[in-house]
Amino acid sequence: MLDKLDKALMRIEYATAWIAGLTIFVIMLLVTAEVLMRRLFNAPIAGQIDFISMSMVTFSLLCISHCYRQAGHIRMDMLQKAFHGRAQWLTHLFATLIGLFVVLAILPGTWTHFARAWTFGDTTIGVGLPTWPSKLAAPVGLGILALRLTLELWVFGRLLRDPDLAPIGVPQPPNPLEDMDA
Repeated sequence: MLDKLDKALMRIEYATAWIAGLTIFVIMLLVTAEVLMRRLFNAPIAGQIDFISMSMVTFSLLCISHCYRQAGHIRMDMLQKAFHGRAQWLTHLFATLIGLFVVLAILPGTWTHFARAWTFGDTTIGVGLPTWPSKLAAPVGLGILALRLTLELWVFGRLLRDPDLAPIGVPQPPNPLEDMDA
């Protein structure tokens, strides 16, 4: 069951990471078009700055859980690597509890921020783009991350009981000595 939950969550994480990647691609095209329009025709694209500022939240928070699952973020795990067996899984459990606490503390505020933008029809100052889509990306991305961290708590609790089980759904950071480009 744990493996099925991990795979289902991975599909969601992959989809949101794909949306974030597509957003970055659209920004790249928009910036290129804006530079060409400005330089060649002296006609900058109106709202380019507004669109980029709104999309930053989208591409940074929609893929946060996917990045976490792939161990693609900076890890401070020297203490965790110093332990083995149950002690190591206990440090992982403690670190995950702290992360989940922080995410759950931030999550209601991001939802309220989105709801306020939706209710009042908040728009950007420049060209009046609606801000609610980018403000929705924050609770969605953090909500998926909260699900990932909750799943990890389950895995670490299971590993505390039996350290010989496979760590399903846990980020496995690469070994820097094995991943060096020669």
